[in-house]
Amino acid sequence: MMTEEEALAAAWAFLRDRYGDGPPTIVIGPGSTTEYRLAWTVHFDSQEHIDTGDMMQAPMVREVVVFKDGSLIDFTPSALSTDNATAWFEDGVWPAQLAQLTDPRVFGTQWVHQPPPSRA
Repeated sequence: MMTEEEALAAAWAFLRDRYGDGPPTIVIGPGSTTEYRLAWTVHFDSQEHIDTGDMMQAPMVREVVVFKDGSLIDFTPSALSTDNATAWFEDGVWPAQLAQLTDPRVFGTQWVHQPPPSRA
């Protein structure tokens, strides 16, 4: 299973890949992680938002989920309510009301093992 330090390193790598060196300048403060049974969540912000208080300078999503088995490192899906997200992080339960959307962990695995067919 993944430690807090490993989850932070994975979140940093994910965020660097998405944002590069900025702007925005990504900041992960102390105490920004939360541990669940199956995942860690890592909260982050931009220095520009912290400095100005301007919501236009804040990232739209400010949480990364890092599943402890390495199956997914991504932004927490914004379609999840707090209760649904907690159930997903604790028990791996994708909410029934979002059944039309594939659980991102399954979707990613399907894509990795079965890439889309190439067009000839």
